[in-house]
Amino acid sequence: MREVEPLRLRLNIESRLGGSVTIGTLIGRYIEQELPERHSTRRSYLTVLNRWIKPRWGEYLIEDVKTVAVEQWLRSLQLAPKSKTHIRSLMHLLYQNARRWEMVSSNPIELVRQSGRRLRIPRVLAVVEVRLLLEQLAEPYHTMILVAACLGLRVSEIIGLQWGDFDWDNMTVMIQRSVVQCQVGETKTEGSARPLPINPGLAAHLRELHTSSPFRAPGDWVFANDAGKPRWQETILQRQLKPAALRAGIGKIGWHTFRHTYSTMLRSAGTDIKVQQELLRHANIQTTMNIYTQAVSDQKRAANSKVVEMVLSGVKIRPKQQVLTNGSRTGADCDFSQLRQTASSD
Repeated sequence: MREVEPLRLRLNIESRLGGSVTIGTLIGRYIEQELPERHSTRRSYLTVLNRWIKPRWGEYLIEDVKTVAVEQWLRSLQLAPKSKTHIRSLMHLLYQNARRWEMVSSNPIELVRQSGRRLRIPRVLAVVEVRLLLEQLAEPYHTMILVAACLGLRVSEIIGLQWGDFDWDNMTVMIQRSVVQCQVGETKTEGSARPLPINPGLAAHLRELHTSSPFRAPGDWVFANDAGKPRWQETILQRQLKPAALRAGIGKIGWHTFRHTYSTMLRSAGTDIKVQQELLRHANIQTTMNIYTQAVSDQKRAANSKVVEMVLSGVKIRPKQQVLTNGSRTGADCDFSQLRQTASSD
């Protein structure tokens, strides 16, 4: 019956004669018809579907999944809040497709509560830490991290750079593709595929790498391996970056550390928030403001000092106890019992 169910669903797509279907069948149809084409997204969605959702809910009929049961299940998982949020979001997406296919009339996941609050603030490197890391890296990893720190690219976009993406006359680079595990795909958002300015200092390092590389054609990968193919980001992180960070004494880092660092440095330089969004190529400015950009401590102190200075401007320090002309004391040493009596009578 379970094997026949997908066929029955396709045969009865224009009627309700097909009856109820299971979550497993719904997942199968979603994978067949709606799964995103971008490789990294497909891989992430398939992992969540096959590792978490299908084993727990695959045998349930779609109308038998209840809000509170899903909420309690998510709460029991030993996962980070962000991972639980991804699971909830994908279950919600499954039911939205089920509604569109008229399998159900409501989405029980809409009322499932799951916080996506981070357990830890994303790591941000100081400029001196970036320099210490660079000292520990040989080429092409040295220039790769320069690109990450100076342009804030996603690692899939760094791996996906080709020499033909650079316009040396106008000193710009076009981010036109992403590469994950040698799979070439589109950029994450429409705003990602826009030209970025290249500083002359960074351009000098890139041109030096181009000169020394055996792969220099416009269609060659900037950070190609010995066979001329794109490198694997996980391998670079484990074999090159993490050991270099330990040698530099800066602790644990990840690829996204450099993107968060770039965003924070933009803010510390006083960059307009709209310019920050465009440089980071976020589709939503709230992502720039709420997730990536962190105020460094000196900025927080300076901002707070400005507010305090405005409040205290012209305010003089009073003595501990000052007698007014009518013989009463100031509010700082007044009789609170009298104040309570006055308040109650009012």
